[in-house]
Amino acid sequence: MRSSRGVLDDITTALEENQEITAIGGAIAGAFLATATERYGAEADPETFAITVEQARASLLSALALVFTGLSIVLALTALTAGTMASKFSPRLLRMRLRGGGNKWVLGTFALTASFIVTSQLLLRSRAGDALAPPITMMVSVILLIVTGIMIIWYINRTLQSLRVDQAVRWIGKRIVRAVKEHDHALRHDEVVAELDIERPSDAVDLVAPDHGHVVRVDTDRLSTLMTRHQGCVVIESGTGSPVIRDEPIGWISTSSPLSRHDLDEFVGCVTVTKTRDPESDIGYTISVLVDIGLMALSPAVNDPRTGVQCTEVLTEVCAELSLHKLGVRTRRNAGGTPTIVVAGDTMGDFLDAAGRQLLLYGGDDRTVTAALLRLGRQGQRFATSDRDRQLARAFTDDVESKRTSGSGSQGRAW
Repeated sequence: MRSSRGVLDDITTALEENQEITAIGGAIAGAFLATATERYGAEADPETFAITVEQARASLLSALALVFTGLSIVLALTALTAGTMASKFSPRLLRMRLRGGGNKWVLGTFALTASFIVTSQLLLRSRAGDALAPPITMMVSVILLIVTGIMIIWYINRTLQSLRVDQAVRWIGKRIVRAVKEHDHALRHDEVVAELDIERPSDAVDLVAPDHGHVVRVDTDRLSTLMTRHQGCVVIESGTGSPVIRDEPIGWISTSSPLSRHDLDEFVGCVTVTKTRDPESDIGYTISVLVDIGLMALSPAVNDPRTGVQCTEVLTEVCAELSLHKLGVRTRRNAGGTPTIVVAGDTMGDFLDAAGRQLLLYGGDDRTVTAALLRLGRQGQRFATSDRDRQLARAFTDDVESKRTSGSGSQGRAW
C-alpha cells in the first residue's frame, strides 16, 4: 500500500515532466475567461466605444495570427536550444531546464491567449455584424496580447542566457543548493550520522522494491509511526537516488513478532520509487549534471579545459555548502537510544570523491584541471565535519597529487 506522500509525488512529477498539462490548463482557462467576459461583461456605450462585431472579428483574427507567429519563433528557438544544450552541455541539463516553471508559464500564456481569442470569435458569431462588440472582450484580448509579447521577449533573453557556459554552471550550482535545502526539510526530524554499523539479525525479513526505477524519497515519519506498533529495527539500504529492480532487496526489518504480508507492504510503501530521479531533492543527481558538463568539456571532441576548471570551482563551493547541512545515514532511536530506523545516505565526502574522481579521470592530463581538483580535495579536508569525510578528501587529494607528479600533461595556468 502506497503512502499518500507517494501518490502526491507521482502527481507532482507528472506536472513537472509533462509540458502539455500546462498548455491544456491554459486553454481551458482561456475558454472559461472568454465565456465569462462575453456573458457577464457590460454592454458597449455607443458614445465611448464604437467597435463593431465585424471589426472585432478582424482584430481578433489579426491578434491570433500574431500569437501563432510568436509561438513559431519560440518553438524554433526551443528546438535550436535543445540541440545545442544536449550536445554542448548535457541531455540531463536539458531535462532540468524543461522541468522549470518558465517554460510552463510561456506555454500556458500562449494557450490561454489563443483559446480566449478563438472562443471569443465563436461567441461573436451569434451577434449581428453591425452591432457593437463587448468592450471587456476587446480589452482582455489586448491585455493578453501584450502579456504574450512580454513573455516572448523574456523567454528569448532567458533562453539565450542559458547557452552561456558560466550561466549554465552557476545555475546548476544554485539547483544543487536548492536540492540540499529540500533534503534538509525531509530530514528535519531525523538524527544524521556519517556512518552507522548495524548487524543484521538472523530472523530479519527482506524488504523488496515495489517496481523498477530509482528511490526518490523515504518517509521516515511514516516509518516511525509503523514502528510504534512493532518492537525492532528497520533498515533501508537503498537511499535516495539508488537504482532498484522490482523484488530486489532494498533493506530489512527485524521485529519481536511475525509480520504479515500487509505489514511488509506498509513498510515498503514508505519508500517512493519512480522511473526517473528527482532533481528537486536528489543531491547526487544534480551534482552529476554538473559533472556531465565538465566531462563533456574535457572530452577530446570539445577539448575545453577551462570549462572543466569552472565546473570544479563550482563543485568546491557546493561541497563547502554541503558541509553545513545534515548529510549521511538517517536514524531514529527509541527511548533507550537504540536505533529503530536506519536509512542509508551519502555524505559530503562521498559526493566529493565520486564527482572529483570522474573529473580526474578525464582531465588528469591537464595541469589547470588538476590544480583545480587539488584545491577541491584540500578544501574538502578543511571543511569536513567527520573523520570519514576527511579521510575521503585526503585520499582524493593524494591521488590528484600523484597524478600531477607522474603525469606528463600539458603545462599551464588557470587564468
